[in-house]
Amino acid sequence: MVVSLLAYLGVGLLYYISALIGVHFLSLPSGVVVFWPPNAVLLAAFLTLSWRHWPGLAIIVILAEVLADQSVFPVHAAVLFGLVNVAECAIAALLLQRFSPSERSHPDWAEPRALALFILITFFVASPIAALAGAFIYTSVLLDPLPFLVFWRIWWFGDATGLVALTPILHMMFNYRAYWPDALYRSAGGIEWAGLVITALFTSFFVFSLGISDGDMLVLSPLLVMVAPFWAAVRQGPMPASALTAAVVLYGAITTAQGQSPFLAGAPESAAILLQEEIMLFTVIVLFIAAFVTQIRRKSGSLHLYKSALEATSEGVLITEAGDDQPIIYCNQGFIDMTGYKKEDILGRNCRFLNGVEHDQPEVRRIREAILREEPIRITVRNFRKDGTLFWNNLIINPIRDRRGKTSHFVRIVRDISREIEQQRQLESLLAKLRDANETLENKVSLRTSELEEANHMLERLALTDELTGVHNRRNLISRGHLEVLRCSRSGSTFSIMLLDIDHFKQLNDQYGHEAGDLILQAFAKAVQQTIRKADSFGRWGGEEFMILVYDSAQIDLRVMGEKILKSIAECRVLYKGQALRVTASMGIATWQNGSFDQTVSMADKAMYQAKNSGRNRLVVYQDQRKIKRQ
Repeated sequence: MVVSLLAYLGVGLLYYISALIGVHFLSLPSGVVVFWPPNAVLLAAFLTLSWRHWPGLAIIVILAEVLADQSVFPVHAAVLFGLVNVAECAIAALLLQRFSPSERSHPDWAEPRALALFILITFFVASPIAALAGAFIYTSVLLDPLPFLVFWRIWWFGDATGLVALTPILHMMFNYRAYWPDALYRSAGGIEWAGLVITALFTSFFVFSLGISDGDMLVLSPLLVMVAPFWAAVRQGPMPASALTAAVVLYGAITTAQGQSPFLAGAPESAAILLQEEIMLFTVIVLFIAAFVTQIRRKSGSLHLYKSALEATSEGVLITEAGDDQPIIYCNQGFIDMTGYKKEDILGRNCRFLNGVEHDQPEVRRIREAILREEPIRITVRNFRKDGTLFWNNLIINPIRDRRGKTSHFVRIVRDISREIEQQRQLESLLAKLRDANETLENKVSLRTSELEEANHMLERLALTDELTGVHNRRNLISRGHLEVLRCSRSGSTFSIMLLDIDHFKQLNDQYGHEAGDLILQAFAKAVQQTIRKADSFGRWGGEEFMILVYDSAQIDLRVMGEKILKSIAECRVLYKGQALRVTASMGIATWQNGSFDQTVSMADKAMYQAKNSGRNRLVVYQDQRKIKRQ
């Protein structure tokens, strides 16, 4: 209550002072105001405070109007003027809050669209409507002999120029907490600030006070007063630019009202109209320059952040054009370190140079087909480094579409899995050697039975179980999946695949270390294992991806089961060095449709990536006819 009362009194006092300035220093001898500042105070207050405070502000403003106008206008005319001003500001504030594209305080003066909407509403809607009422009061209530249209035109531009020139700086001052973090003027030195202020005062004095009214100098006058605000708009942003603009505008309006217009001699009303047009054009140019420069700085900062993030990852990232030859236009440091090529050896080339002499790989053909169809693909392929050594990589390719929905680029994420492939080969070699040893030892089975059984058990667990989590590994899941396809083909039943990927696992792994990542994988596997049916098969598909084989799934509500699993995962907490780490997962579900096991996995994988792209921590069920329905 106390804060609201102080706000009312502060707005009323500021309105009263600006109204006194408008009545006594910004009025022509006829009583017509060249430039009306008080409405900017009220509009800035309306945009800052909620609509519940508007009635109180309106009462305070009307009282301030009567007090400021008592020496010039009768009380009833001052009340009418106050009502017109309140209605004008209320219309502008309501329309701005209704149509503003900004999520922060209305409007965001660094957003060109919001600024354009502000100018459109104040100049072309609120001010001309209020000018009709004001001209009516002058001609019908005060019985002024000046023509109605002349009053309407001067009132319109007087209110509009006041709103456009002063509302931005007043609104930013009222909401300094919102604009202070983005302020660029804090880094400006004292010499720069002093230079801006002196330049603004000098050019305003030179243009508006020396009486330049003819000759070539008249052409330069608008350009001279723009120097300081223009510099502030480019260097320091909307707040300093609008402050200097308001100062120059007030100076020009006061001198014009006192008969020192820089324009050609004539009726005072004509000079006022010319000044109002210059003020409007000058203010709009400076505000838009400040908004566009600020937007460029914001976007440049965002782009720098995104690029730094890409450069920091150890995985290779490539961006190619979607043209005929698809040249590479970007590669990160991770890709350079992975392949040994220099950036200049990579940019501008097609990715096929990485295939070396193995251009006929089946995987390469699948990649080309996916690119032609403009579809995402995830595949394992062999590539060659600059020194000729082979490396295996898990490749993810996704199309990037422009605003029209047309594919303009492709992004490729490359992860070196050579060590995993080598370990798998070593495991296969070990299994082969042990099988040979078993054949050799068949003649000694009676003597070595117990030892062989123990060795075979260890090998089977190594071959079919993930060492870290203790669940089935990829090989085991593939074997079970193919057997399930054969069983369902004979019996006419069906099964489904749930493919899960831990959200933001790489960030967690990078932030807390591999030890925390291992704990997360173990807790994740435990949470899922405790939630699914005992009849189903659950295992680690690779990295942070896991798979559930749901048998006889026609009798199960897969959505309910999947939501239950996701809830169990979300409720899981991993304690690491005193911190409780939370994880979520994205799930893709696909049901076998008389195809192969690999096709069903591919459908689940697409659904899972749709879940990722839809915001993560959700499931998506793959539907037939290439449709994906999101939960």
